[in-house]
Amino acid sequence: MSEQLTDKQEAVLAVIERHWRAHGVSPSVAEIAERLGLRKSTTHEHLMAIKRKGALVHVEGQSRSWRPTSVVSGQAERRIPIVGQVAAGAPLLAQENIDGWLTVSGVREGQTVFALHVRGDSMTGAGILDGDLVIVRQQPVAEDGDIVLALIDEQDATIKRLRRHGDRVTLQPENPAHEPLTLPADRVQLQGKVIGLRRDYS
Repeated sequence: MSEQLTDKQEAVLAVIERHWRAHGVSPSVAEIAERLGLRKSTTHEHLMAIKRKGALVHVEGQSRSWRPTSVVSGQAERRIPIVGQVAAGAPLLAQENIDGWLTVSGVREGQTVFALHVRGDSMTGAGILDGDLVIVRQQPVAEDGDIVLALIDEQDATIKRLRRHGDRVTLQPENPAHEPLTLPADRVQLQGKVIGLRRDYS
């Protein structure tokens, strides 16, 4: 790619890549828009931009023909930062906020990815335990059902499963001992999607 994708374009491309792996064909524009809570017209603009930047090809006049130029992400190893805290208005990857580095593979060029220590047991049902390192791809939108890093009221960071209900969202724990939290969508700022996990067994 000659140009780096924006966060929203990364999210659109991720939906298409996942659908290709599962079904061998791209989702429709309407399906992409619904999964990310975007308008169809906005989604189409993102698709054209991603195509222009070289990450998608499209067959004119053929439905469901958006094809990622690399359906399978490259496996080159890359070092990503371990972030100490998440706060509104603070640069997430500022040097003073980095606690260390983690080497991972399978991260596509141009993606902003970081790791974060899990605190608490609210996501044990999803296999995410207290003390684990979750690997997060920074993006401002996510699909219904994704596990996300969210900032509530610009101050409280949490890792939960995202559920959409019109203009409201539910941050759903994966532990019956914890209650889900349903809020107006404008009170929840998505910081990224959880795409992996590291656990220290020592």
